Amino acid sequence: MGRPLARHLVPVRSEALQPGMYVAELDRSWLHVPLPAAGFLITDQAQVEQLQQLCHHVYVDTTLSEQPPVPNAVTQRPAPTVRPTATGERLLAARRVLDEVLHGMAAIVRDARQRGRIDKAAVTRCAVLLAGEAGGNAPVLHYCLRREEHGSFLCRRAAGTALAVNLLGQRLGIDRHTLQDLTIGALLLDLGKIAVPVPILAKPAALTTEEQLYVRRHVERGLEFVAAAELPARAVEMIATHHERLDGSGYPQQLCGTAIPVFGRLAAIADAYDAMTLNRRYAAALSPPAALRQLAGLAGDQFDAALVGELAGALGPYPSGTLVELADGSVGLVHAGSPVRPEVLLSHDAQRRPLAAPAVVFIGDEADIFRALPPNAVAIGTAELERALGCRPAAGG
Repeated sequence: MGRPLARHLVPVRSEALQPGMYVAELDRSWLHVPLPAAGFLITDQAQVEQLQQLCHHVYVDTTLSEQPPVPNAVTQRPAPTVRPTATGERLLAARRVLDEVLHGMAAIVRDARQRGRIDKAAVTRCAVLLAGEAGGNAPVLHYCLRREEHGSFLCRRAAGTALAVNLLGQRLGIDRHTLQDLTIGALLLDLGKIAVPVPILAKPAALTTEEQLYVRRHVERGLEFVAAAELPARAVEMIATHHERLDGSGYPQQLCGTAIPVFGRLAAIADAYDAMTLNRRYAAALSPPAALRQLAGLAGDQFDAALVGELAGALGPYPSGTLVELADGSVGLVHAGSPVRPEVLLSHDAQRRPLAAPAVVFIGDEADIFRALPPNAVAIGTAELERALGCRPAAGG
C-alpha cells in the first residue's frame, strides 16, 4: 500500500498562507483545533492569522485552491533524524507492573468465580501498583497496554480503564488517596460480567432484548461480588453508576445529569475510551485519537463534556500506543514523550515496507505527525520495536 499523502497535497508554512488556499490537513490532530475537520477554503486574513497561531505548517490541496502556494512557501520536510533512546528501562518497569496487575486481577476474578466474593487486600495491591506506576510513567504504561496481546480480555479491560481513570484523575489534581480508591473501583467495574454466559458476551450478532437485559445485570452482580469486601464508598459508587448516561439512556437506574455522581461520570468516560480502542465483537478497535473524537461527539448528551475535554488534554492528540504516519510517509508507533512532543518507534518506510532496524524518532522540528492510522493499518512486531529501545525480550517471549 503506497503513501496516502496525495501528490496534490503540499506542506506550506503557516506564515506563507493566503486567502484562496484550501487547507486539507494540519500538522497536528484536528481534535483540539476549532476548525472544520473535513478541510476548508481560507476566505479571509482572520483565518490565516488563526492558522498561524495554531500550526507550524498545513497541507494545502492544490486542486481545490483558488490561490496556489508559491514555490518558496512549500516547506521541505527532511527525513526524521534517528537518535538513541533512554526509555528502555522505563518500558521494562511498566511491563513488570502491568504483568503483575494482570496476574493479580486474574486471581481476583478466579476468587470471585469460585467463592462469590473478592479479596480487598488483593485488589488494593493491584490498585497501588498501577496508580504508582501511572504517577511517574503513564505514557509508557499506556503504550504497554495498547500492545498487550495476551491474557484475559476482562483483566486487560480492567487495567486499561484504571489507567484512563488515573490519567484523568491526575489531570484534575485528585489527591493520591482518592485516586487509589478510584483505581480500585475502575479495576472492578465489569467484574459482574463473569456471571454473564460466555456465548452472550462473545455473540457476533446483535443481542436480543433478553440478552441485553442479561448483560446489563452485570452491574448488579458486580455489586454483589464486592458487597462483603468493605471497599471505599466511592469505588462502589463507580461500579454502580459507570453505565449511567447524562441523558438518562444508561442503566441500571436511568439517572440523568448531576444525579450521576461525578466519579461515576468519570468512570463512564474512562470505560468507554478503553473499550473503543479494543476490538470488540460488534466493533473494530479505534485509534486513540478516533476514540477521543467519538467521545467528544457524545459529550453533553451521554458523557460529561468537561471531563471528556480533560481526558483529551491528559492524553494529548496522539496518545502512547497510537499508530501514526509521519509527514514523510513513514509509519511508527507513539510510545513515550510529552503529549505535545511524543517519541515514535519508526517501523515502516513511506511505501509501508518494514524497516530492517526499527528506530526512535523525536517529533518536533525534525519530523511531524501527519495523521493517526487505524490500529491494524500495518503489522508491527512488538519484539522488534522494543529491541530498538534496548529492551531485552520479555520472559517467555
